[in-house]
Amino acid sequence: MRAEVSRELTIRLGVLAEKRRPVSRWVKEIWLPVGVMPPSDGFAIGHEIMRDEKRTRYFMGVHDLTVHATETEAYVHNFNASTPALFVALRRTTNPDHPLPWFVHVVTASPYLAQDLDDSGEDIVERVAMPPEIESALKEFCNRHHTEEVFKKRRRDKVDVEEHKFGKEPIFERPGSSGEGPSSG
Repeated sequence: MRAEVSRELTIRLGVLAEKRRPVSRWVKEIWLPVGVMPPSDGFAIGHEIMRDEKRTRYFMGVHDLTVHATETEAYVHNFNASTPALFVALRRTTNPDHPLPWFVHVVTASPYLAQDLDDSGEDIVERVAMPPEIESALKEFCNRHHTEEVFKKRRRDKVDVEEHKFGKEPIFERPGSSGEGPSSG
């Protein structure tokens, strides 16, 4: 009997973000994800963790970090960086009952997904420090599931381009060549 190894790993995290005072008069406030922590029953979404004259740190809620065996290339790329990180994406809420103007949209270890989210321009995407216990769990997951893909250069197929020959119907006609079309007059 063989034990089935899960091809997915989920870790629950508490997410922290800061509202900072802007240095520009044209910006009302700046929101940035700043870290993750173990989930806590003592905090609710919007709970103020810390405040000083320049910033206020909030608990953004509990969110799942889920990694998949099919995406290990991205995680390995993350570990090959100078400092591995998690990426947190905040999205503006449309729910008037939400205690904060932003909510946690995604927490990922994939720099590829983070780049895609950042390219959309809708989200605030920041890298935050990856806690050592999460780093070791993700490295163990990658060691179990990652296989290096050998790059294989493809050869082009020979294409038989048939020349247009006299007497054959062309596939496309040029505008005005059929005699039908806008009249000049």
